[in-house]
Amino acid sequence: MSTAEPVPSTASAPDRSEARARWTARIGLAFALWAVLVVIAFLEGNRPDGLLLGLTVAAFATTLWLFLDAGLHSEAPRWDLADDDPVRPPGEDPRLALLTRVVAQHLDAREVGDVLHRHLCELADQRLMAAHGVSWRVDPDRAAALLGPELVALARQRAPHPRMDPRQIDVLLSRIEAL
Repeated sequence: MSTAEPVPSTASAPDRSEARARWTARIGLAFALWAVLVVIAFLEGNRPDGLLLGLTVAAFATTLWLFLDAGLHSEAPRWDLADDDPVRPPGEDPRLALLTRVVAQHLDAREVGDVLHRHLCELADQRLMAAHGVSWRVDPDRAAALLGPELVALARQRAPHPRMDPRQIDVLLSRIEAL
C-alpha cells in the first residue's frame, strides 16, 4: 500500500483571489457612492441621515450585484425550442371531461336545461370557425350548408329543450367531429 499525500488544489486559489478583488471593488464603490451622496447633501444644506442613506445604498448595490452575478452565471433563455411532450397526457383534455359531465348531467337530470344544448352549439360553432372560417351566429345561411340537418335543427331549437337520448347525442358529436 502506498500512502499518497493529497495534492493541494491550485484551481480554487485564483477563484478566491478574483472573488475577493471583485467584492473589495464593489464594497469600495458602494462606500464611495455613499460618501459622495452625504457630501452632496451637506453641500446643499441638508442634514442627511448617514445610516439610512448607507442602508439605501447597500440595498441598491446588493440588488444590482445579485442581478449581475445571476446574469453572468446563467445562460440566456432559448425560446426557439419546442417541447414535443404534450402538456397533458392523452385523455386529460378538460373540454372532453366537461362535455362528459354535461352529457351525464343531461341524461340524469329530472328537468332538462339548456346546458348540453349550449355546449354542443358552442362546440359546433368553434369547429366550424376553425375548419371553414364560418360562424353560425354571423352567417347562418353559409353555416347551414356545412353543418348538416342535425346540427342546424339543434342550433334552431328554442327553450324548452327536449331530452336527448345517447344515440342522438352521438350523432350530433359525430357530425361536429366531421366538420
